Amino acid sequence: MNRPLRPPRSPRAPDGLLERAGERATLERAVRQVADGGTATVLVRGRPGTGRSALLAEGAALARQAGLHVLTAPGQDGPASVSGPSALFTDDTRSTSKGPASPTGRPEPRPALWVLVEGSEGSEHSAGSGPAPLGAQADPAYELLLRPLTEHAVRTLLARAYGEEAADSLLPAATASTGGNPAVLCAALRRRPGPPPDAAEFAALADRTGRHHLRTVLARASARASALVTASAVAAGHFSFRQVCGLAGISVPDGEQARTEPAVTGLLDSAAAGPRLYDPLVAERALGLLDGDRRRELHERAARLAHREGFPQDVLGRLAARTSLDEPWVPGALHAAGVAARRSGDDDAAVVFFERSLDHGADGGLRTDVLLELAKAQSSRRPVAAERGFRRILRETDVPDRSGALLFAADVLALRAGDDAAAALGAAAARATSEAERRTLRGLHALAAETRPPGPAPDALSPGPRDGRGTPEFDATRAAAGAWRHCLAGQKIDEARRLAGSVLIRAGNGLFTPRLFAARVLAVAEDVALARSGLQRITAEARRHRVSPVTGQALLGLAELALRTGELEQARERLAEAVAEVPRHHWHPRALPGLTAVEALVALESGRTDLAESVLARSARTEVPPDRTGYGLGPARLLFARGVLCLRTGRTSEARAQLRECGRMLRPLGCVNPAVIPWRSHLAMAEAACAAPQAAERLVVESLTAARAWGAPGAVGAVHLWAGPALPDRTALGHLRTAVRLLAGMPTRRLYARAMVALASALLDTGRSAEARSLLDEAVRRGRPFPLTEEVAARLAAQPGSNRARLSPAQLRVALLAAEGRSNTAIAKELSVGVRTVELHLTHTYRALGINGRPDLTVALGHP
Repeated sequence: MNRPLRPPRSPRAPDGLLERAGERATLERAVRQVADGGTATVLVRGRPGTGRSALLAEGAALARQAGLHVLTAPGQDGPASVSGPSALFTDDTRSTSKGPASPTGRPEPRPALWVLVEGSEGSEHSAGSGPAPLGAQADPAYELLLRPLTEHAVRTLLARAYGEEAADSLLPAATASTGGNPAVLCAALRRRPGPPPDAAEFAALADRTGRHHLRTVLARASARASALVTASAVAAGHFSFRQVCGLAGISVPDGEQARTEPAVTGLLDSAAAGPRLYDPLVAERALGLLDGDRRRELHERAARLAHREGFPQDVLGRLAARTSLDEPWVPGALHAAGVAARRSGDDDAAVVFFERSLDHGADGGLRTDVLLELAKAQSSRRPVAAERGFRRILRETDVPDRSGALLFAADVLALRAGDDAAAALGAAAARATSEAERRTLRGLHALAAETRPPGPAPDALSPGPRDGRGTPEFDATRAAAGAWRHCLAGQKIDEARRLAGSVLIRAGNGLFTPRLFAARVLAVAEDVALARSGLQRITAEARRHRVSPVTGQALLGLAELALRTGELEQARERLAEAVAEVPRHHWHPRALPGLTAVEALVALESGRTDLAESVLARSARTEVPPDRTGYGLGPARLLFARGVLCLRTGRTSEARAQLRECGRMLRPLGCVNPAVIPWRSHLAMAEAACAAPQAAERLVVESLTAARAWGAPGAVGAVHLWAGPALPDRTALGHLRTAVRLLAGMPTRRLYARAMVALASALLDTGRSAEARSLLDEAVRRGRPFPLTEEVAARLAAQPGSNRARLSPAQLRVALLAAEGRSNTAIAKELSVGVRTVELHLTHTYRALGINGRPDLTVALGHP
């Protein structure tokens, strides 16, 4: 009599069966089918090491629990006492078609359950492509495809072995070094049961374990099968089966037999166009089992064969990269392989290919192309090395028709700026052979002067050549340089807008640096829509061309623009995108201060002084001077952010020192425009807090003069706003009224709300409570509250006889909305509460204020 299956075991699966609950359930279903008198076939497919043997063992245990006679090979004899149905669990599918037979020649009863292991995923010997083994039933039939473990399963096994904290630190190395292969991972964990190793140690252990596992698999195969696996690892799917057999030194018929051997069928990915191993990690380990001479000889034979057969250049390059061949076609092939690697997003591999191309003697125009692509590939990971590469292009490019490479290198260098970049651009302009090239290089040189004292290049802004009708040709670099100089000087805002707008509209898909500077000018000139659309187009184009440093700068520009307009959530999103595009440790040292400054200022505007402290403290630990002179807008912005933080946290003396240094750094750049960095206004507040009223008043006058000369209403309004805390009460009130008037309707909505709160505070100081309350209510409706908002609200509520002091904050919010005439339903929706809650708050409010109902709220609350 068949015994019933036992209850399911604990949900904690054995290591070999982790993430195999579905497959185990299928085996249980097949065993139950046979135990009930039926038949079934289960075909298990998967790569070696994915748990095929563990699943067979688990199935056999389930069959024994159900009372089935378990066989592990066709023709195997069982005990004479067993007369019930049998189940065959085997990985030898080649002999299953012969059928079991007794030693006497009489047929034995065929198993009712067949559980067979076939080759890898995509194998041509799968269940549906060949004849079913003798005795295997077609219905019901099950097919199980075992895949590598997911990252979650790998972490689970690591946590079981070493604990949760170690699992998180080891997960990347474990996933990369095992490929999710449970046989390799579990064996590595058994080899190191003690305290958790570090990531490098575990990766080395997993690599040794993987090599041993592969060596064990190949030991079960014939010599020809091992040779086929090794040749397939070199071929990587690029060679035909005939060519792979030639590399292996075996005949095609021998190769056909070799690839059906059970030991290797799971290693080969027969779904590919040409023979290859299913996993590059396994391919590397297969080649690592060879001695150096054999491996080198095999790669050289493969590269020469591919060249004779006319393979694509990038394939030739990948093959040649593993050899020391010095044939003339090698440098070009390596360059093509690098370009293909960059296109696929693998910049690290691209760097290797380009460096090998240079080592193999790339010269002439090819050398220039290799240098350019190498610098591009390094930009996202090694920005300082990339900068050296771009300067090298400027020095060495003397090949005709290579101006595209020259100008691209100059474009990226100008964006990085600094003394070295400006010197390289100036020298390149002096060597330029064409007038158009010289003009562009001089314009880029002028833009690179952002981070150094304004240097020579007097003709950088001179009129360009004229076309056939006598109209000056448009030069984007010179126009951007002119707009930027006007912006720094705080003069001619209309001309700066015209030049910057022309650069964004007419430059098309040209150089990046002029357009980034033009967008910056438009942001300072408060032309927000055009600045934002320009930066978005630059971001999309830089991503398309995979120039990640430009993408990062454009996203940083969008974050700074959102900060100017008070859209803090958008600013945080753009900052996150910028750091995702270029991780912080890959930003160029000259660009990093600007990123840090914007992060700190966004944190401060969000009321997170703790986060701003953390950001700036991290910067102080890793800060590198951008160049010998120490000048630059990036470092100046960082000093400004530190000064603002000190002001917000009451460290006024320290704020004064930071802001004074910011001003010292900006003066040599000719930057007097308060719309670029409003350091004078904030220094005036610090001076006033340090009992230096005359210095504060002088700084306010200087800021107002400069802001009016620039002419942007938002900039002038901001100076009036910051003058409030820096000047005596009577004078401050006039400045704050002007700030509210100028900032109304401007893109800087958050600044407008801040001005209203500041004016409400000043009015409250002079006893005008009703007017202060009206302004405060308007500011609260327009944006998120500031710390000053809460302070003014508390002062209003604490006034003697104030009805508002009798209400809780929740009751006051409901009462203010009701006083505006909103219905209970609208109030509930606005505050995300129930209508019943609104009704209760209003009932308590009427009782506390001693009024009869909603019509009396306006007067009782002092609401206009």
